[in-house]
Formats: sequence, structure tokens, C-alpha cells
Amino acid sequence: MDLAATAALVTGTDRPLDRAERVLVVDPSWRSFSHVQGGLVVGHLLAAAADLAGATPRAVTAHLLAGVEPSAEASVAVTADRAGTTGSVRATMSQHGRLAAVAQVLTLARPASPVAEAAPVPVPPVADGVPFALPRDLVPIADHTSIRALGSSRPLAGGAEPRLTAWVRIDGDLEPLVQLGVLLDALPPSLFAVRTTPAVLPTVELTAHLAGPPPAGSAWVLVDQVTTWADDDLAVDDAELRAEDGSLVARARQTRRLLSR
Repeated sequence: MDLAATAALVTGTDRPLDRAERVLVVDPSWRSFSHVQGGLVVGHLLAAAADLAGATPRAVTAHLLAGVEPSAEASVAVTADRAGTTGSVRATMSQHGRLAAVAQVLTLARPASPVAEAAPVPVPPVADGVPFALPRDLVPIADHTSIRALGSSRPLAGGAEPRLTAWVRIDGDLEPLVQLGVLLDALPPSLFAVRTTPAVLPTVELTAHLAGPPPAGSAWVLVDQVTTWADDDLAVDDAELRAEDGSLVARARQTRRLLSR
């Protein structure tokens, strides 16, 4: 199912210009475990905020409050808390009458300029990655995801460092910002790299700073993700996303809840 085609923008003359709503239905193939992948939810909130503001999103902080079911209508509502060169948009997703996700999106009414870094960051060629497949019976979104793993770390391999690094490509007709949301959440929890048994670690918060335009459709993006700390309840992953030329795409941090503890 074409998600872009199923997301219908709803507006009316009796509605303020600083508010808008859209309704979408997500195909089950975008499911991760029992619900829609959290990154795709964040991506739709980003896209809706950008549409309302008519400006480029530069940062987002999202709280994922409940799982979003595939094949059922979900409504996205956006409200501009501040308009102008620097804007702030609140975006929410609700389903079955309850709030499922909320995000605050910072927008800038001009295109992103080239990022200045202290030194060029070399990236390995995509061809150096080893094809790695996520378990499709648990995460059907794997049908839309191509992964080429780098280094020795693999999920549930009992490694020494909670780090996962891979080239990732999303196959699917998604809006660019929705695709970027999926990429931000594309890898399993990095804590899995030091574990040998799975655990339920849903994302409950995701914050990202966007360094440039979202990648083109089906572009390879390097994701380097590491668990910076964990306790009995939470694990926090930091991630850096880069294009094939080494340019920075985004930096992100997400909080995962350890439901098995």
C-alpha cells in the first residue's frame, strides 16, 4: 500500500490556517513486532508538521505513548505554536480515540545549508557491508528494508560493545520525511549486540536533529548506533546517519523501555 496515497490532508474554510489534520491507514507490511514501526510514526508527524509550516524541519522530539495498529485509521493533527522564520509545530497521532504519539517539531523557513564539520568523515563503501536480514516473521518491515552490516557486531551475538553499524536502504514509495523517520529507527536496539536472548524494547521517545534534506528514495544511508547507557527500565541509543559521500544526514537519540524487566 502506498502510504503517501493513503494520507489524505483534511482542511476546511472554517478551520484556522494554523491547524490541519490528515487521516492515514498503514499497511501491515510496515509493522515491527505487534505495531507500526515507531520511526514511521515519527516520520508522518514530521511530514505533517512540514506541510503545515511550509518550512524545513530541523529538529523533532517525539513521545510514543501507545502502539499504532496497522490497517486501521489513524489521525494526525498539527498545530503551529509559532510561525515565522523559526517555527514550532505540535503534531499528534491518535487512533481509536486515544493519543498514540506526540511530537514537537522545530522548523526553519529556509533550505538547510551545508554542514560544517572539523574534518571530513570517511565512510566505508556500501559494498563492504555484509547483507543482513531482520527476522521477517517478527518484523514484517524487513520486507522494505535492505541492510548491509559493518564490523563484527550483530544482534544477539553476545559481543563486547552495544553498537550496531550498517548501511540501510528503505524500499517503498514514502514521502522523504517519512522515509527519514523509518531510517532513524531502522536498526534493532544496540543493546542486542551484547545480548544472546531477545527482549521487548519499544521506543518510547525519539529526538533527532536534521542536518540537511532527507535522503532520496532508496538511497543508502550509513547508521552508526550505540547504547550510551541502560538501567533496569530504560536503554538510550545514540545514532548518527550519513550519506554515501560522508555528509551528515541526522543525529538522533532514542529511549527504549525494557518491558521484560
